[in-house]
Amino acid sequence: MFIGEYRPLLDDRGRIAVPVKLRKAFGGEMINKLVVAPGFDRCVMAFRTQEWETFVKEKVLTLPQSDPENRKRVRFLLGGASECDIDKQGRILIPPALSEFSELVKDTVILGVYDRIEIWSAERYDSYRPSLDRYDEFAAELGV
Repeated sequence: MFIGEYRPLLDDRGRIAVPVKLRKAFGGEMINKLVVAPGFDRCVMAFRTQEWETFVKEKVLTLPQSDPENRKRVRFLLGGASECDIDKQGRILIPPALSEFSELVKDTVILGVYDRIEIWSAERYDSYRPSLDRYDEFAAELGV
């Protein structure tokens, strides 16, 4: 699974280094390709191909396509998705439309979120991050 928080920089060409721990997250197998897509809360989501296919089949395509709003959402999500090769330096090129959507600039945050990676603008993520008092509520909901 993907876990952890990392703070790599986006370079002038729109490339970002995927941390080695995330590239080796699945049994030491080195990932060489990711599918990137518009994420929720205006981040970029990145999946291994297999997890992307599962996400689309089990979550996205189960939405009733008779609802025009669902069709818009599916078009936005799948139309904005792109396969990205990981280069020899461990970087992926974030498509310009996704960089614009998520307001990525130089400072970024990469989060491992179980079956996907989220790439955030550091400014957006730092303002989004939950406060500690809310985190205590989360712990209570989990029963710990």
